[in-house]
Amino acid sequence: MKDWVKIQSFDRIHQAELRKDILENNGIPSVIINEKDSLFLLGEIELYVNEFDVAKAKELIEEFNGLTKINSFVGEKQMRKYREILNQKGIHAILKKKEDSKYILDNFELYVSNEELERIIPFLKEENLQGWKKVLSCESVSQTKYRTDILDENDIENFIIKRKDSNLHLEKIEIFVKEKDVDIANSLLSKLNGWISIRTYSDVRFAEMDEDILNENNIKSIIKKDNTGKVELFVEAHKEESAIDIVNTLKEWVILKNYVSIEDAQAAKRILAKNDIPSVFVNERDSLFLIGELELYVEVDNKSIAETILKDF
Repeated sequence: MKDWVKIQSFDRIHQAELRKDILENNGIPSVIINEKDSLFLLGEIELYVNEFDVAKAKELIEEFNGLTKINSFVGEKQMRKYREILNQKGIHAILKKKEDSKYILDNFELYVSNEELERIIPFLKEENLQGWKKVLSCESVSQTKYRTDILDENDIENFIIKRKDSNLHLEKIEIFVKEKDVDIANSLLSKLNGWISIRTYSDVRFAEMDEDILNENNIKSIIKKDNTGKVELFVEAHKEESAIDIVNTLKEWVILKNYVSIEDAQAAKRILAKNDIPSVFVNERDSLFLIGELELYVEVDNKSIAETILKDF
């Protein structure tokens, strides 16, 4: 790795990923080399930057040293409420707004000092959240945001907690409200007054694809699943006609390509968009842990031309 310099070593991958995220959001490319043996947990996880970025990178990392991100969300209200709960319990949490992010989501991030990590665990596990009750779990940030918007519009205090699986992928996002508001919150999120169902699906993946296209056309959509496996796509009533026109013109979706790097996947999506070819990602991931594969889908009729366009990419 000529001209690349190691600036820090870590024991755990999430520590390196946090610093990498900070650097790249400030325009500094970085690379993580994981030499830790997965069986014996020996070795180091190393963070590298270009030689000419070393000074700036160290300055940025120094600013964040001693802090660990514990929660993040596109809604500022939810992060402020969760911080308030922690502060009331004597845990000092810092709220940061993610400026100039290349990602749409996770604009507001909550940090605590590393010394307080042990104290924060019971709050992340719901053990110290007396007076609050979980009302819903969602699988994506956008779906969570539309539901917290409904609660906010009805003056129901709420906050969220993100959960990740063992591979640090976004697994679910839980919405909490005060115990006294549980019934009305459940009613609002179940009835979806002001929203109308425009399509039913047998597989949630296809609903997520249509959701992505609607979002690109500035149309909010809520995916609702029932106990029988039925999946419905809802939009705001005043957007019904436009939404139906859009989803009715879409054809069958097929996988075009798998990507490991979200930067490459997003670049491919932009290239296709410039050629008037809609494309979507099936899985929505937390921007902090950009690991695993992303599947890029296109309409079946566009697959051949899309492959040609991306041939040299």
